[in-house]
Amino acid sequence: MAAPAYTPVATNPFTGGFPSSDEASAAASSAANFGLGYLQKLREERLSSLRPAGEFFDRNRFSLPSGFANVTSRFNYNLNYFQGNYLLMFLAITAYSLITNLLLMFSVAFVIGGMYFINRIPPEGVRIGSNTYQAGQLKTILIGISVVLFFFSSTIGTVFWVVGASAVTILGHAAVMQEGVEGEFASVV
Repeated sequence: MAAPAYTPVATNPFTGGFPSSDEASAAASSAANFGLGYLQKLREERLSSLRPAGEFFDRNRFSLPSGFANVTSRFNYNLNYFQGNYLLMFLAITAYSLITNLLLMFSVAFVIGGMYFINRIPPEGVRIGSNTYQAGQLKTILIGISVVLFFFSSTIGTVFWVVGASAVTILGHAAVMQEGVEGEFASVV
């Protein structure tokens, strides 16, 4: 008789119980470090390439492109050269859209705060009234409330507005900004 195609697990992973408080805090710490690590990596890689404002808004280099080939050449150069500035522009447009839509800002804060407090719940759950709720049940309730909040705060419209405004602003700047001198030397070499 042939051996089975899988290796059976010796123990049931669902009967191991809840992680200890040390394991839970280590998992939360690693998740926080992941988020902070991502932000640090973003700052080091993308925002370190910020160009000075004088160079980014140099009026002497603004001109209308002569044709499609000129536009694509400018896109290729400027989107790479000013990528940190364009990321900062995108973040500013996103922040503006959150500030001007207070219900959306409340919805985002509600979800972040809810997840923060749910992750602090002990393994035995939390007692609300005469009922005891586990973290998974509270996450389901939070998701249900969040869907309603995000629907009424016109999240989809805001996302399309941010993408559209960013595309027009960034691609418009990249199209009218002439390539730098180093871009002309790079094409020759």
